[in-house]
Amino acid sequence: MNEGARKTLQAFEAFLGSLDLASYRKKYQRIETVEQNLPRNLSPLPDLYKHYWKPAEGNPAFPSFEDFFNRWWDEHLEPLNAFRQRYFWGCSCEFVRLGFEARLYRTAISIWTQFHFCYRWLASCSLPLEANQERDAKGIDALVHANKHRVGIQIKKETYRSEAREENRFLKNKKQRDIALLEVPYTLRIPEKLRIKAEHARKKGEDADIYLLWAKVAHHLKRLPNGFVIFQESYVKNVENFLQTHATSLSGVIPWKRVAEEALTSP
Repeated sequence: MNEGARKTLQAFEAFLGSLDLASYRKKYQRIETVEQNLPRNLSPLPDLYKHYWKPAEGNPAFPSFEDFFNRWWDEHLEPLNAFRQRYFWGCSCEFVRLGFEARLYRTAISIWTQFHFCYRWLASCSLPLEANQERDAKGIDALVHANKHRVGIQIKKETYRSEAREENRFLKNKKQRDIALLEVPYTLRIPEKLRIKAEHARKKGEDADIYLLWAKVAHHLKRLPNGFVIFQESYVKNVENFLQTHATSLSGVIPWKRVAEEALTSP
């Protein structure tokens, strides 16, 4: 294991473990006032990469969400004012600010999850991995170089908000067809509850296999004391072994079901 990458992973996991997820959920869960497509100058992606993607630093510091958002807000006052005038004329600044807080928090949670996969990979795997905001905006959360082939990684969550169910950004970009895209499944549910779901589905004559697949996925995930779900080393090692074996034959989008069935070992 790379010692520098290990320390970075530990620092990032300490940050994730410090998040007060229960309070954030209570504060932001019902707030969906800023659901419009954001203009490029209000995209939080560059700032999230700037402050949370630090693979070259051995023991980096990560700002709290509050510090991150306050800085982002102060640095984007002009485009924020234009956005407010266009969509929220007559609304208070506090109302709009809270809407953006909720919007950026949901985005940050998703980005932090994929960053953890990347940090875990760098600490545990030998195949080179890289990530940047330009590829991320095109639907590639990370890029792995395997046997002279490039394979994109995209974290596939079990549940999506409505905006996340849109057409795959990767598939829209025809220039990326030389890159295979591996959907890496991720769930917030624990294996035991998913197996219970499978048993109930079986009794009703319904398809239980989907729940069993998600239970297999959940076996390679870990829940921090605050509830944040992270990737275990076994997860990235399984995916790396899959790529070392199949990279030369992969093309297009490799769906999460195949990854769960073929790449992940059973508990």
